[in-house]
Amino acid sequence: MSTFVIYVRNRALQRVGQLDDYQKASLVSRFNAVGTWSITLNRRNPLAAALTTPGFGIEVVRTSDMQTVLSGPLTDRHHERSVNTNTVTVSGVDDNVWLARRVAHPQPGTAVPPYNLVEHEVRTNTCSAVLDQYVDVNLGPGALAVRRVPGLTVPATAVVGSTVTGRARWQVLLELLQELAIAGGGVGFRVRQAGPFLEFRVYQPVDRTASIIFSEALGNLSAYDYKSSAPEGNYLFIGGSGEGTARVIREGQDSASVATWDRIERFVDRRDTAVAAELDQEITKQLAESGESTSLKSTPVDTTGMTYGRHYDLGDKVTAVLDDPVVELIREVQIELTPEGPQRIQPVIGTPGAHDVFRLFRAFRRIDTRLTNVERR
Repeated sequence: MSTFVIYVRNRALQRVGQLDDYQKASLVSRFNAVGTWSITLNRRNPLAAALTTPGFGIEVVRTSDMQTVLSGPLTDRHHERSVNTNTVTVSGVDDNVWLARRVAHPQPGTAVPPYNLVEHEVRTNTCSAVLDQYVDVNLGPGALAVRRVPGLTVPATAVVGSTVTGRARWQVLLELLQELAIAGGGVGFRVRQAGPFLEFRVYQPVDRTASIIFSEALGNLSAYDYKSSAPEGNYLFIGGSGEGTARVIREGQDSASVATWDRIERFVDRRDTAVAAELDQEITKQLAESGESTSLKSTPVDTTGMTYGRHYDLGDKVTAVLDDPVVELIREVQIELTPEGPQRIQPVIGTPGAHDVFRLFRAFRRIDTRLTNVERR
């Protein structure tokens, strides 16, 4: 079983100490999304003052290979004092949060309004190149000085994903990257600490369905909670720019889903473009997000050849054998730690936004997207 070490870092991303004497720690890493962390410790702990300082945070390292598995700044401090209690619970987010703290600027190189030279910053390339470029000019070394995240680097990435087109205009940058990652073939991205820097990296998740199999029969699945839901849409009409009979319309379907669930139609508004390739890209993204959803929260048992972080990681496709085999991505990994143990590692397998709360969130986001598409014009 892997073990983990928690370091407290300062605003300059330097380690100020190793946190040993804590009561419990909860770490949640999410595929292409913002993770969270929470640590409860005695207020007299020598590192309590540092850990509760705004701008400070943590770096969690897996000791088997000394790789950073989660890093990020603090956001909340909860002090609790009673006759028997004198603790502080410090909570935070992982470094993917920096992607959510920037908008996708239509003119990232322009310092002051009115920003009226171009309507969108349009980029077309392989998915990895487009994601790297948007991060670089909005918060990386290529951004205006006031928008840069200190220490963030965007190392050159191998070609990952298919060709995509991005249209940046005031979206939350993270949401734009998520949409492009799905359209580009399901690529992964993340921001993690690497020494004194933060690194944004794009990577290709691995299909491990033949080698990573969770099942009770194999002795590596002790419990699970599985849900599945019908698709929200499997035949889509995409409306591009234009009005009335002059409006550009494209359509597409998930044939397997239609055969299983019958035809469920949806109309999606993309009035910001008339380019057929971009509208088809939207079909790919929307079919992935609105298709049949599954969610498997499992309690695996670490075995030789089946250890999180070494043999499978976030975004990898794996197999879980329940009544029937389920093949899905590792969307989330929850780690519970105490200094002496026990230690619990729980992967969550599922489709994008598989949980009911996420489906509701996506419904609100579709409404918000339609409104903001108008607002951003």
